[in-house]
Amino acid sequence: MNICVVTGANSGMGMVTIQELLERGDRVIATVRSAKKATLLVQLLREHGVSHTNLEVEIVQLDQLDSVRQFADLLFDRIGRIDRLILNAGVMVPPYHRTKDGFESQFQVNYLSHFYLIERLLPLLEQGQDPRVISISSLAGEGGLIRTDIELEAMAHVKKEQYNPMRSYRESKLLQMVHMRELAEQYGDRVTFVSVHPGIVNTDLFYRGKYGKVLKTVLKPIAQIGYWTGKLYTPEYGAKTALYLATTEDRLENGGYYADSAPRLSNPVVEDETYRQQARHLSKQWVGLT
Repeated sequence: MNICVVTGANSGMGMVTIQELLERGDRVIATVRSAKKATLLVQLLREHGVSHTNLEVEIVQLDQLDSVRQFADLLFDRIGRIDRLILNAGVMVPPYHRTKDGFESQFQVNYLSHFYLIERLLPLLEQGQDPRVISISSLAGEGGLIRTDIELEAMAHVKKEQYNPMRSYRESKLLQMVHMRELAEQYGDRVTFVSVHPGIVNTDLFYRGKYGKVLKTVLKPIAQIGYWTGKLYTPEYGAKTALYLATTEDRLENGGYYADSAPRLSNPVVEDETYRQQARHLSKQWVGLT
């Protein structure tokens, strides 16, 4: 039995992921954003006939570093190892918002809070059984352009008048790839780190952002056409690559980027060792891990 931690588990691909892991007999610790989401998650599992005996649900606010810190502390108190850490939570092109920690919200939720969680949990991962960290990134990250620590600083603390929601989303997804690759270089003899493009998946992520109402009006009615043509994935299909990486006995490319359960060429920025190290050093400073 693996001990699995999954963020963003209350709907979409996260819901599918924990359902599959529970059916395999794994122990799952899932994070959601609110008590209401926790109740809904358990209710949905019951409706699908999935036992939640091995499920623990914790409320974690990824736009608050204190909440991430408390969750990490809870895990150290409760378990002695982590075998799979699946980072599924995220936001996409939301209106501009600066968190109480001082960062643009998309940057913090998609990248910095997950960065902090992984770094805090490395000791538990090193005790795991064939431990793996699986970060749900995006095709958008392949077009990210950040190449210096100065650009990283500007993105993290971007002002409202300079905020471009799609650019911030793209760069946050690139940074997930960068972090996975750097950790693979540092800890790859003990832990496997991979990032994933799940495909263009029809989940609530599309409908919560800045253009959510428009997308809901346009996309939902034609979703079935997207499924037929292979241009749009269901959450079940979108979760396949992450589940493959979590369960396969095949040798994985440590630090690699995967799509459709196979390695995929990543952004060239990921190959820049100097930038990877700068990004990790600066991010550690921001979250207080100097």
